[in-house]
Formats: sequence, structure tokens, C-alpha cells
Amino acid sequence: MDTLIRSKQSELATTSRTFIPTISIVVPSKLAASLAPTAPPATTLPITTESTAVGTSTEKTTKLVKSMEKISIQEIELKRLREKVASLETDYKLAQIQQREERQKALRMGEKVKVLEKYSTLQKSLGQTKEMLWVNIIDYVNDIWPSIQVIFKQIELVKVASEAIKKVREDLGDQPEDANRLIHFLNCKKRHELNELGIEDKTEAILEVKKVLSKINLMVNLEGKCHNMHVAIDRFMAKFQILWDKGLASPMVIHEKLMTQLDYTDRLRKLAKEQAITLGIKALPTEKVLHDTLENLFFLEHEVKHLFVTKPHFSKYTEVDEIYRRMLKVKLLEDA
Repeated sequence: MDTLIRSKQSELATTSRTFIPTISIVVPSKLAASLAPTAPPATTLPITTESTAVGTSTEKTTKLVKSMEKISIQEIELKRLREKVASLETDYKLAQIQQREERQKALRMGEKVKVLEKYSTLQKSLGQTKEMLWVNIIDYVNDIWPSIQVIFKQIELVKVASEAIKKVREDLGDQPEDANRLIHFLNCKKRHELNELGIEDKTEAILEVKKVLSKINLMVNLEGKCHNMHVAIDRFMAKFQILWDKGLASPMVIHEKLMTQLDYTDRLRKLAKEQAITLGIKALPTEKVLHDTLENLFFLEHEVKHLFVTKPHFSKYTEVDEIYRRMLKVKLLEDA
């Protein structure tokens, strides 16, 4: 029996080295005493084996716990690294998006710069074109300036002559009819009859009466000439008004007096400079905008050049002025 117990102890010792945790079998003291009353006391080997097995199991458990703690720490670190990698990936994607946006912005800015360059070139070209057109307009104005002076001279003459015609018509009243009757009366009377009337020279008297008719004839002639001249003036002023509406500066000063040619040329140059600076185009223009921008200047250039189909001259002015002066020189007895 003792041998059996030792055998079991040996098996238990071997098993304790192989399996964790070790299972120890404790034999009750009464059973051991009944089986071997004379045998010497049992050795302490089973107790030592059990203690060693427990210690080995504790160390391995401790190592396992430490390993698990280490694994847990590593998992935590791995999670942190994964989160950091995910954050870096997100930052990288955002950086790529921002880079694409910056690239697109740069492309848009490049296109805008090209448009601005075209716009600047176009503005410069338009300014040069306007300047060239204004130079032509000023040259044409200088060419026709003598004719413009004639027109304004005629305006002044027609105004003065019309006032004189009105005054003569008011002064004569019914004298034209009386003059014809008086001439007939003088021609029918004899010398002694005229002497009785205090008329010594019948011819002189008749000539004096005929002054009324002469003045009337001059007045009627002057009125017709002034009417024709006024029609030509109105035609010219209507065409000139269109030029003013299209942007040509007015050549008149206060009281409808014509300014000097030098002053008017300076006014046109100043206007040309202002238009060359401010073109009125705020975007890259279309064909219609370009047409509208330059249309007035092309119109002015053409119309100023062809303002006078037949240039007026001083012959008509001189003719009317002559009739006007002759009418004023006819002095009637009442005027004397």
C-alpha cells in the first residue's frame, strides 16, 4: 500500500510539472495510520511538490498577466497610431482638396489676367482710335470754319434787317397807296395849278414821292432775300443741332455769338481728351458695344466733313447787306 501511495505521489509530482494548475491529493491522516502503523512518518515531499507547483503557476500567471497588460498597452498604442494615421490621411485629403482649389484659383486668376490684358489693350486701342477720329474732326472743323463764320454773320444780318423791315413797314403805313395817287395827281396838274399849291418843281416833287415807292421796293426785296437766307440758316442749324446732340461741342458763347476759331479748337481738344480717358466700357465689350462707342465719332467725322454741300460765301451776305443799306439811305420828308 505504501508503494501505491508513493507511486501516486510520483505521478502527481510528474503531473504537477506538466499541467497548470497542479492538482494535489491530500491523504487523510487516519487512513495513512491504518495502512502503515509501524512505518516511519511520511516524508514532506508531497508538501514540497505542492508548494513548488503553486509557485510555478503563480509566476506563469504573473507573466501571463504582464503579457496581457503589455498586449493591452500595445493595442492602445496601436489604436492611437491608427487614429493618428487616420488623422494624417484626413489632413492629406484636405491638403489635396485645398491644393486643387488653389490650382483652380490660380487658373482662374490667370484667365482673369489674360482678360484684363485684352481689356487694357482694347482700352488703349479704343483711346487711340478716338484720338485719331477727333483729330480728323478738328481738321474738318478748321476747314469749314470760314463757312460757319459766314452763317453766323448772316444770322446777325437777318436779325438786324428784319428789325429794320418791321420799322419801315410801321413807318410807311398806307403811304404806298397815297404815293401812287399823289404821283397821278401831280402828273395831271398844270404848272400854274401846282404853283397855287406851293409846288414849284413838279419833277422834284414826283421824285420825292417816288422815294416812298423806292423804299417799299427795297423793303420787299430785302424781305424776300432775308427769307431765303433764313431758310438756309435754319437748314444749317438743324444739321448742326444733330452734331451737338451726337457730342460735338457748341461753337457759341453768350448771346448766340460765335467764339473764335482758336477757342473752339481748344474746346474740342479738351472734349477729345476727356473721352479718350473715360471710354465708358466696364467689361470686355461685344461688337455692339464697340459699335455704339465709336458710332457717334464716325458719324461726326462724316457729317462735319460734308456739312456744307455748297459752301456759303459772302456774296449773298453782301447782296442782302447792300439792299439793307440802300433802304436805310432812302430818306423821306418825314424822316428829314
